[in-house]
Order: sequence, then C-alpha cells, then structure tokens
Amino acid sequence: MSDFFTKELLYRLGSVIVFVPLVILPLIYNNYFSVIVFLFITSIICLEINQMKNKNRSYLIFNLYLAFTVLSFFLFLFLLITEIVSLLFILATIATIWLFDTFSYIGGKIIGGAKLMPKISSGKTVSGFITGVFVTVLIIQLLFNYLEIDYKFSIYYTIFIITLSFVGDTIVSMLKRYASIKDSGKIMPGHGGLLDRFDSFIIVFLILGISSL
Repeated sequence: MSDFFTKELLYRLGSVIVFVPLVILPLIYNNYFSVIVFLFITSIICLEINQMKNKNRSYLIFNLYLAFTVLSFFLFLFLLITEIVSLLFILATIATIWLFDTFSYIGGKIIGGAKLMPKISSGKTVSGFITGVFVTVLIIQLLFNYLEIDYKFSIYYTIFIITLSFVGDTIVSMLKRYASIKDSGKIMPGHGGLLDRFDSFIIVFLILGISSL
C-alpha cells in the first residue's frame, strides 16, 4: 500500500487537474473552439510519434500509426461538429476510457500481483486490469441508471469501449517498446507525453467514427 503514495501519484494527480478541464471544458463550451483545442493536441501527438519514429530505422509502422491517429481525431471532430452522436455520448465514452485507465492503475498499485503483459508493458497487472473493468462498468451503470440520465450505456457497450481502450493502450506500449523508450514525451509529469494519455482515445474514436459514417 505504501508503494501507492509515491511522487508518481502526485505527478499524475497534478496532470489530471490540468488535463481533464483542457479536454472537457472546450467540448461543453463550443464545438468550434473544441476543434482548435483538439487540432493543437493532435499536432503535439503527431510530433511525439515523429520523435519516436526518429529513434528507429523502420518508419513504416510509425507512419501507419501516425495516419491512424490523424484519421481518429478527424473522425472525432466530425462526430462532434455534425452531432451524429450526442455530446453526452461522447463525454460518457471519454469517461469510460479514463475510468478504466485510472482504476487499472490504482488496482495494480494497491493489489499488485502477476504482470499482465511483462514483455510489452511491465506496469500492467492482472489485478489492475480486473479492477479497471469491474469499477468502470459499475460506475458507468450507476451513473446512467440512478442519476436519471435518459441516455443509457449498456454493459455490453461499456465493455466494448474498455476492450478498444485496452487495445489502444497496448498498441502504443508496443510502439514504445519498439522504439526503446518508456514515455512518448515529457509534457505531462507522471504520464509522459500526450500520446501516453490519448493512446486509448485514438483507437476508440477511430472505430466509433468509422462505424458512425
């Protein structure tokens, strides 16, 4: 338990205090202001991917991921501006991604135990993964079923988003391992780069965007 209260946790909390309003407030305030903010975020992530690419001689895999990243953010902004899906749907999807990431980290730190994918990501544990899935499904269902929110997130859809989130995080972990680096950048203390924070977001909205066209 003492391993949980570390400098890394304080860095993560500080980054979240800055990061969450940066993402959420533009979405609530104005769609077109959100476009400006997310284009700025996309440009930084693309820069981080290019820096990763420059650390490795094989560019193809990083160029492909760069293309998928740009397409994902384009589709996200398209969904936002056209309002094909509601803002509540988008916010709930983002909340699902963040809850899973957060409680996977907390569960892994507190419970510990066997590593989930030691050759890809040494920080992921089986206990963290199970905790992340269970707590995320529980919180999302409580929010939508007991706070009188008309729009419902089914358990199956929540698990689908969690699955995509996990895949997105794993892909970036593999890319970082391929590039022999721990973090994609240093812009967010405790998290690394923006890519480290948006890795799950990218694959989730890539799939959702394509399925909504």
